[in-house]
Amino acid sequence: MKRKFPVFLALILLSGAFFLFSCKEKAASTGTLSITAKNQTGVISSNASFQIYLASSKANLDNHIYSYTNWSDANASTIFRDLTPTFYWYRVEGWEDYGAIEVFSGVDASVILWLNTPSTKKK
Repeated sequence: MKRKFPVFLALILLSGAFFLFSCKEKAASTGTLSITAKNQTGVISSNASFQIYLASSKANLDNHIYSYTNWSDANASTIFRDLTPTFYWYRVEGWEDYGAIEVFSGVDASVILWLNTPSTKKK
């Protein structure tokens, strides 16, 4: 009986180790990007929300070919979730200013886009 107890205890410990190993979290394959728009006086204060655009290249951004668009919240920011890791260019509706960032897997990135140049209306 004394020999059976250590063997039984060893089996329980091994099965527990295999159970914990199987609970390992999957590796992240996407990233998250938070964009906040600000001007010289601080956060853009507006009752109306505006769109924030993400494009896969500067040429696509200039030609209004966007990969993702989101509406801003009351703090003039938005969060893009489940982004494929790559470079993204971003712009805010009504402004000519833009920025770029590389998104990495499993990373929650955050940027501030400083707005200086309002866009001109095309006739």
